[in-house]
Amino acid sequence: AVDYSKLAPAISTRNPQLGVLLKFINEKSAFKEEQEHLKKSGCLLNVITVLWQTSNPDIKIVCYKIVTNISTNPDMLQEFVKPVIPLLCEALAQEQEDVEILRNILNLLVNITSHQDIIISEYNLRAIAQILSLYTPQINYQYDIVLSCLKILINMTCSDMVFDLTLVYMTSIHLLHGCKNNAIILRVLTLLRNILKSGTLKHDCKFDDELMRGIGTVLSSSEDNDNLEIANQIYRLISDH
Repeated sequence: AVDYSKLAPAISTRNPQLGVLLKFINEKSAFKEEQEHLKKSGCLLNVITVLWQTSNPDIKIVCYKIVTNISTNPDMLQEFVKPVIPLLCEALAQEQEDVEILRNILNLLVNITSHQDIIISEYNLRAIAQILSLYTPQINYQYDIVLSCLKILINMTCSDMVFDLTLVYMTSIHLLHGCKNNAIILRVLTLLRNILKSGTLKHDCKFDDELMRGIGTVLSSSEDNDNLEIANQIYRLISDH
């Protein structure tokens, strides 16, 4: 067994071999039984400290990977995941140039938002929806970036929270016209359907005509059964308005 208590002090920005050590911690943090040892030894706390302190993109990326691994474990959320939320919001708001950092931040947010409503509410994640709407329409971003944004937004629309998704609604509709990727179209349609069906998510109905045109595009050009089914559901929802 690994004696993590001996490794914990070395998880520091002053350690020139920090990158190698973090890669080892990242591999171990994928296993739930190891997460408990990493927690008790102080390793996880030091990883969070390094994440706040470092400006090295490679170190940040491995730290985000470690937090993403432990974010699937509800027992780790309060102590180790919640403290990094302000950092995530700040990093996203700065129009992230480093695509690899952005990719890892979004992977972490997919995990966090898949937990129950209380997490989104307690962690003040409402702002995330507005920020992500700036990334989703950018088809020049890699597909996986757009896909992760959409997964996070879908997770958020599955909650019973009240928040305004007008900007998200508007930018998502644009994707219906310009995107040919079935996986992305499926998520866009799911997101739009969730917003329309919800009693708590606000959106601006003046974009409904634009949405109808987008749905028309999908119905006339898509051969994917799942996409066609949800497009038909949206068509009926707007027709009933």
